[in-house]
Amino acid sequence: MITEIVEALQLLIESSLSDVNTAIPGEIVSYDAKRNRAVVRPSLPKALSNDDKLDPPQIIEVPVVWHAANGGDASLTMPLKAGDGVGLSFQQRSLEGWLNGNKAKPDDPRQFDLSDCVAHPGLSHNGTVADPNNVVLKYKKSNLTIDPMGNIILGNDLASITIQQDGGIIIKAQYMKMQNPGGNGYINIDNGGNMTIAAQSVAVQTPSHSFALESHRHINVQTGSATSGTPV
Repeated sequence: MITEIVEALQLLIESSLSDVNTAIPGEIVSYDAKRNRAVVRPSLPKALSNDDKLDPPQIIEVPVVWHAANGGDASLTMPLKAGDGVGLSFQQRSLEGWLNGNKAKPDDPRQFDLSDCVAHPGLSHNGTVADPNNVVLKYKKSNLTIDPMGNIILGNDLASITIQQDGGIIIKAQYMKMQNPGGNGYINIDNGGNMTIAAQSVAVQTPSHSFALESHRHINVQTGSATSGTPV
């Protein structure tokens, strides 16, 4: 008799737990970046008591969890595409009102329902290759690397800027151009090493002297007594 009661309780518990959703790997079906809402699908089917399987449904209006703080002024987001892996977690209460900004008691008493899902990008079966020593932000050919010594490298496969721990800056580039916001002045270094400066005025300053290149003259030119004209 006791054995039958225990077995009945076990079946009751298992039956109840079969309808409780906690967390499961999933994938993006589509993503609306302007609304930060995704359509997702769990990656694993549900096993039924008769050993059959129930294919996972699509879940709509799923919010995506990004790193964000300071009222949304600070955030880190990434482009999501169909097939990207996500971790799906199912909330303890209905999210319908909360998603619309309502923090009152939920109207629906459901718990751990498939429809109350949020998505955490980055979970996939093959994982992401990580750098074991450095902090790395990467997007296709571009990356930002910060090492434990304090060196910072920003670059792609053709150019890089390195801020060294001793305060030095090293720039490696095919060419370089610095231009002011108005576009009426720039410094350009082409891939042959030639420098062109376009500016209203170019000033040179040393600890003991300063002058503008466009009006600078040299004394004692050729004869030793003449003064040069302005640059041509």
